[in-house]
Amino acid sequence: MEGPLPLTVVWLTGLYFSGLKKPFVWLKSTEFKFLKMINDAGREIPEKIEGLGSVRPFRKLTLGRSDQKRNRANIKKPLITERVPRISKNLEGAISRSGLKNRDRISFHHHLRLGDSVVEQVLFLLEQMGYRELILCVSSVMGPATAAVLRAVRGGVIRRIETTGLKSPLSEALQAGEIPEPVIFRSHGGRARAIENGETPINLAFIAASEIDREGNMTGTQGINRFGSMGYAIVDAENAFYVIGLTDSITSRPLLHISISACFVDEVVELISIGSKSQIAGGSIRISRRPVEKLIARRAVQVLAAAEVIKPDFSYQSGSGGISLLVTALLKEYMMKNEIVGSFASGGVTGNLVDLMRDGFFDLLWDVQSFDDKAAVSLGENPSHREMSASLYANPENPGCIAHKLDVMILSATEIDRDFHVNSITGTNGRILGALGGAPDTAAGASLTIVVLPSFRGRIPTVNHRVQTVCTPGNTVDVLVSERGIAVNPQREDLLRCLNDSGLEIFPIKELVRKVHNLTGEPDQPIAGNRIRGVVEYRDGSILDCIRS
Repeated sequence: MEGPLPLTVVWLTGLYFSGLKKPFVWLKSTEFKFLKMINDAGREIPEKIEGLGSVRPFRKLTLGRSDQKRNRANIKKPLITERVPRISKNLEGAISRSGLKNRDRISFHHHLRLGDSVVEQVLFLLEQMGYRELILCVSSVMGPATAAVLRAVRGGVIRRIETTGLKSPLSEALQAGEIPEPVIFRSHGGRARAIENGETPINLAFIAASEIDREGNMTGTQGINRFGSMGYAIVDAENAFYVIGLTDSITSRPLLHISISACFVDEVVELISIGSKSQIAGGSIRISRRPVEKLIARRAVQVLAAAEVIKPDFSYQSGSGGISLLVTALLKEYMMKNEIVGSFASGGVTGNLVDLMRDGFFDLLWDVQSFDDKAAVSLGENPSHREMSASLYANPENPGCIAHKLDVMILSATEIDRDFHVNSITGTNGRILGALGGAPDTAAGASLTIVVLPSFRGRIPTVNHRVQTVCTPGNTVDVLVSERGIAVNPQREDLLRCLNDSGLEIFPIKELVRKVHNLTGEPDQPIAGNRIRGVVEYRDGSILDCIRS
């Protein structure tokens, strides 16, 4: 067949991909000829993506848990043992000595959350120094940092962003096409994996610490702006080619708690301020007071009890959403009544979890991010409250991965669909609202993963036929709990038997979708363009979904 075709012709056939028969779609038109693949989440993924090159589509049989093998690249220079890091107040000089070049990759952490001022200070200076087209690899972007990153994008300093989430106004800029290359969304475990195996080598890591000693050791538990765990930054420090520690508190006394050893630090720069610890608890961290959300939390605990997972030595994690935090509070009541002591709680740690440990309900806390000052203080004082890197927390290639040892995971979400796919980045209307966080990692690792969410928000349904963006694949999600009912993934026949025998009312998820849409009507579908603006990676580096506009 020769010459242009008046219509796009689509042939659907099969091919062997990684040993499995999977469909692909071959498109031929007047302007292009390329291969597109349908992944196991049912999403169309191009063969190549700008900034990433050739990509792998997500497959349900992707290696996970103990099947995954560690693939750590030797990308970090030898440990610094012959000298202490240089300490100065000249950030420009430190950057110049780092050897940073245009188009290199820089990194930051977001442990200061809404109180961070380091990102803004550094990006402004990089622009003044004339740097262009850098890749920004950040654990997340929140608060004033979002506006600072947007200014750097518009000024040509940043060409690509790699993150777990975005907030306004940066999120609107993504969907408007202002960011030159697609934003890469990675889970916390996926980011750690990509850094450690050399997939995303960091040329220069800017690491804020609340206090640094004269030898260059870093902590987040001391100083005027203590923020607790430095879990996301540990991976950066251990693997970046050059590390600059930034602090507003340098001490001559030994640190009581060292998060990052001086052997990973090249230079230390003292700033006037790294931010404000008063803003650490901002963002999505809140205890719910809404009656509907309290009902959902109570039902979630009932599901846990019926599934018989709240038992001696069980392990637990909840998300940072209001319902998830309320589940933790109600869980304490159940454990007290039944005299149960768990082995550990993990993830982002709040004062509520600290109280659970201090009151004897958990033996240990694993802390990758401290969500309030109470948690930050506890980490520095209590030996049973332990800091963990993002790699130990959630890297699928780490044999000690804590996420793989979880019995229970409580997830928040923006929406869920009939296949139990979970969306946590965009809303039903397609707007970017949140982040991946550690949800894909913990859902894959936990024995029981429960999604808690109201069935609609402001007349917009959250239980739908198809989520706008797949963030956590449905084959790793076990139960949906909403105020309209409970649904169990049909793959979990064991859970269905337990919950049906408990007297709880269980609905097929398609029935819940019908009930919700009868109340709200079918949601309006946002019009997506053809340009890929964002890419959602699964924790193993395969592609789950694309955000288009």
